[in-house]
Amino acid sequence: MLTARAIMSKKIITMESTASPTDIAKIMHKNNVSCVIVTQNEKPYGIITERSFLSQISAQDKKPSDVKSTEMMSSPIVTISASASVDDVVQTMLEGKIRHVLVVNNNQPLGLISITDFIKHFGAITTDSDNYKKDLYENLFEEYDYWDE
Repeated sequence: MLTARAIMSKKIITMESTASPTDIAKIMHKNNVSCVIVTQNEKPYGIITERSFLSQISAQDKKPSDVKSTEMMSSPIVTISASASVDDVVQTMLEGKIRHVLVVNNNQPLGLISITDFIKHFGAITTDSDNYKKDLYENLFEEYDYWDE
């Protein structure tokens, strides 16, 4: 069984909830990532994605300086165990209509899974099991255009 740990990206960029949207955007750009985990007291508190910037700032004609990072983030952040099957990860993302999941072990962040990680590991996912759930993964990619986050 292929697990969340096997397909996750280990690169997690975090910033405290007091960081400005401008600082978060700069860090995302510098690190070439699509999201930042927002922390409070060094614990995951929420997530800010590229889409957060589009929907909370650009689409509303706001300036980044007029918005707090906590107003932009999605919270609570959705987590999944590192030992969860990739099928469980897909199901979680579909049910929550989310594009990013934080992978944890004993409540400690280990990595992130995004739609991109499924594409990168699609070959391994489809050959890992005799019970490959084609419909589940087709839904992941078909529904992607309609998700809010």
